[in-house]
Amino acid sequence: MATRDLATFEHAKRVRRYATALAMKSGLGDPDLLRAIETAALFHDVGKLAIPDRLLGKPGPLTREEYDQVKQHAAIGADLLTGLSLPGPLALLVRHHHENWDGTGYPGRLRGEDIPAGARVLAIADCYDAMTSDRPYRRAMGHTAAITMMSQRRGTMFDPQMTDTFFQIVQGLRPVSANARPSARPPASRVALLETGA
Repeated sequence: MATRDLATFEHAKRVRRYATALAMKSGLGDPDLLRAIETAALFHDVGKLAIPDRLLGKPGPLTREEYDQVKQHAAIGADLLTGLSLPGPLALLVRHHHENWDGTGYPGRLRGEDIPAGARVLAIADCYDAMTSDRPYRRAMGHTAAITMMSQRRGTMFDPQMTDTFFQIVQGLRPVSANARPSARPPASRVALLETGA
């Protein structure tokens, strides 16, 4: 549990770094919104506290039922943060950081610009770091493989303009994940890679 907690904390710090840079470059520099994005990056996975460790640390594929249970972390996290004295639309960003540009994400199946801009930033930052970090069910991908996979999901999973912006800035932000391997193969499916970023 301590190892998972440390890995989660390090993941959150990297997501904050990526998200802050992407938000600034995307013109989301309003101080209140930027503070909410930074804080949401740190707390985006807080809902996983309610998800059993046996699922989060499962080394093999998840069943559809297990995956549905893991997906609840976004809404649970938002509910935990609602009502706290925290910056801006923090709970909203946490709730919607797994929405997809084409409307196939969760929990609200929001589409396009109906997804809050800060949540679109978090989706990209979270996904990139998840892919370039070791997970219980797969080894880290290298930067090039992660960018290739994200390029394939530009306009379906991710806001296309923000994706292009992220690609412009990410080279200058690396390396941040010590376990990313340049030659790592793209991972096998784990129920659509838990949307790649779960």
